Amino acid sequence: MSTESLPITLAAFAEAIKELPLSTVYAKASELRNSIAHLRRSNEELRAFVNESCDTEGEARELETYITENEQVMGSMNERISLLKSEIEGRGQQWIEMEDTAANEDQQSSSVFAPGTNGVAGERRNSVQHESSTVDTQNDQGQNGVYL
Repeated sequence: MSTESLPITLAAFAEAIKELPLSTVYAKASELRNSIAHLRRSNEELRAFVNESCDTEGEARELETYITENEQVMGSMNERISLLKSEIEGRGQQWIEMEDTAANEDQQSSSVFAPGTNGVAGERRNSVQHESSTVDTQNDQGQNGVYL
């Protein structure tokens, strides 16, 4: 048996988030967007290294495979964000988009506006301050990606 755990499927992820409170669903979206931002930054750094400093063609090919892997992981994370959005809307709530995600990608932590208990957009929640989730955060993203 492999020591690596297999990623949770999209169907299992969709099922797992059904029982989570709204604030945790929004926190999960924030966490995923933060991971995407880090992967984008890593890919930019990897591309710069390939273009400026790569010594061999083999090294460049290897780094390009990491970039491709990161792009696939980001796609998986975006699919999960879509499932989170569907879950929120399925509960009769309005999905609240994050602030300009391009601007937030440069920040170490991203945040979302989570609905308050009265259903109105309420407190600003930082991804570090969210409630504990029952969804395994390493396995629900497909792969972990390659970070610099």
